[in-house]
Amino acid sequence: MTSIYPSTTGTSSTTSSANKLRVSGMASGIDTDAVVKSMVSNYQAKIDKANQAKQTLQWQQEGYRDIIKGIKGLQDYFDPLSSKYMMSGSSLNINTAASDDAAVVSATSGSTAKAGTYKVNVSQLAEQSKISGSTLNSMIKVTDTTKWNNATLTLGTTPITLDTISDNNGNGTSLDEVVANINSKISADPTLKGTVSASYVNNSTGSYIKFTSTSSMNVTAKTSGGVDLGPIPSANNGISSSTKLSELNIADGMSFSLSYNSATTTTPIVITANSTDTIQNLIDKVNSATGGAVTMSVDSTTGTVSLNGKDYGSTANLKITNPSADAIKLGLTAASSSGKDAIVAITNPGQTTATTTTQSSNKFTVNGVAYNLTGVNAGTETSNVTVTSNSDTVVSNVKKFIEDYNTIISTINTKLTEKKDKSYAPLTDAQRTSMSDTQITTWEAKAKVGILRKDDNLSSLLTQLRGTLYSPVYSTSDSADASTGKVALNFGSYGSGAVGIATSADTTDGGKLVIKAGDEAKLKSVIENNMEDFKKLFIGSSSSTLSANEAYAGSKKYKEDGIFTRMDNILRDYVASPGIGKDGAYTLSGSMNIFVNKQYDFSLSGTSGKNTLPDQVYSKTQNASKYQTQLEDAQTRYYAKFTALEKAMNKLNSQQSSLSSMLGTSSS
Repeated sequence: MTSIYPSTTGTSSTTSSANKLRVSGMASGIDTDAVVKSMVSNYQAKIDKANQAKQTLQWQQEGYRDIIKGIKGLQDYFDPLSSKYMMSGSSLNINTAASDDAAVVSATSGSTAKAGTYKVNVSQLAEQSKISGSTLNSMIKVTDTTKWNNATLTLGTTPITLDTISDNNGNGTSLDEVVANINSKISADPTLKGTVSASYVNNSTGSYIKFTSTSSMNVTAKTSGGVDLGPIPSANNGISSSTKLSELNIADGMSFSLSYNSATTTTPIVITANSTDTIQNLIDKVNSATGGAVTMSVDSTTGTVSLNGKDYGSTANLKITNPSADAIKLGLTAASSSGKDAIVAITNPGQTTATTTTQSSNKFTVNGVAYNLTGVNAGTETSNVTVTSNSDTVVSNVKKFIEDYNTIISTINTKLTEKKDKSYAPLTDAQRTSMSDTQITTWEAKAKVGILRKDDNLSSLLTQLRGTLYSPVYSTSDSADASTGKVALNFGSYGSGAVGIATSADTTDGGKLVIKAGDEAKLKSVIENNMEDFKKLFIGSSSSTLSANEAYAGSKKYKEDGIFTRMDNILRDYVASPGIGKDGAYTLSGSMNIFVNKQYDFSLSGTSGKNTLPDQVYSKTQNASKYQTQLEDAQTRYYAKFTALEKAMNKLNSQQSSLSSMLGTSSS
């Protein structure tokens, strides 16, 4: 088997001076290159040592970044934008709610709601305060179409007499036949033809006959016996948001005053308009003047202008005062209105007696169930809202967190405890030349083992994470009595308040979390029966603030924060906020990020930074560069001396040859 150990006698790759003109040892017989190389070997050793130290630091950076990537993945549980987020009450909610009568009520359930069926009887919906003007379009309400048999209508000054009306199409009403007969009579009269027409309207308030005219005309309608069928505003071409006030015979200076929610508005708001304004202009003025607290609208079918308060409930009120004569033409007379409260009777699961609640809104929450009312029940009928509990979902989410947490703990613990084999140092350039790619890869894998052994940053992080688990969580930590203010639940397997999650008893596990056999049932029971304390234990958040130089761990804020909240804050200190720098190369915040990634030192010496890993890499780079310069200078000096020696030897040999010739002797 071929050894992976490199030769330590390889030729250095430092040959930057090899291209200089040098004289070989032909005269002296000395291997000049070998001798010079040996003479500068101490410089080469320094270069190799600096580069090996630099490589070790770079491997440490890689190791840190891999751990940071894993921690960033764990932070997904603390990131509101992540699907794994577990830092809100809703993320731990185990309940769902369903209604069997969406026309009356829909609902959602919080984690505190009791499972079962809630019987709901809505007798009244919450309403806004509302004031409606009179109908401006020419409409007459029809309650009995038989009264229109042979009725007389006067349109302007022209009378028409209707025929006997019957339900010819069998649709259960003869309103369409009444309208058809009116239009037939209009078409037969040359004075009326093309100037006025009739149509019918059915809406939630009843059935109507509507008259539309190209120019305003008075309309009256009487039975064959001469009884008025009802008041009809002058026939017109219909009121809409684009209708100008001048078309309604409204002059400049029309005004009225508005008061709303009198508890907060003491001075009425005056609304004014001119004849050139449209209904839409008037709507905009009301909405703007009240800041949206009162809105104005127009029903183009009936031509009715309405004012609506924004708020619901009996305390909401709206009032019109001081209407001008022209405002009264819009139906905006002096009037007041109050809203209504919702009245709901709810029978909780397991109970036989309903509890009636009065709410100022149709959306409200009672006993953990959020109701949205949309209709009323008939009499004593009820609609059912069923809350279903599924603690298995929360248990599954907690177990997934434990799995990911343990992966990080295992990775860090392995890096802290693995032993370094000093036989495997980073390879020099010379050593690499004698090895295959496979040998190099195998060697470096062994050389990387133990590079983060007993690392201070990782040791501190691991210690703080473990500390979050067994430091009690307090609702308040103000009391001198250590037992006062503690949350009813605690981390671990033993005791009445234990949640069934503990750390491994195997010390080599480094503090991994475990749910022992039988403890999952304990965890599930706590979730189902004590969710509020469970949420406080894990995601509770203190309202306290830290002083400028106060450490987080051990502070009042720390004591009142839940376990997940503590972990979140600690990890932010080391690797920055969740979701940021998932590649492990984020440098702007987080002590570990900065130590691994941020370079402070840009000095010539490489020794004036803050000793981050990039600073240390820079320092080793500077050292290697310095030693390289020293090596090249030494090579130049030594080669110069050997060159002088060669020249002297050549001169001596030449003189010896000349002397031999003069004496007639051979130089050999």
